[in-house]
Amino acid sequence: MEYTEHGLRISLDELRRLLERAEKEVQYYCKESCIYIKGGDKPQITQYSVYSDCNGVNHTCAVKSEQVTA
Repeated sequence: MEYTEHGLRISLDELRRLLERAEKEVQYYCKESCIYIKGGDKPQITQYSVYSDCNGVNHTCAVKSEQVTA
């Protein structure tokens, strides 16, 4: 997964793993059974807790920006 000039690039394998992680968050950590995609320069994929006082999971926290070579 990386940020590119076209947006957030996710391979199909990465997307499958992200969905598996999101499903485990639902099963074991009381997260919502949906994800939120916020656009912009650096889109974020977030999964919130069913409890308002718990933190959500940012599934894009480790995404790198595309390397621009000159």
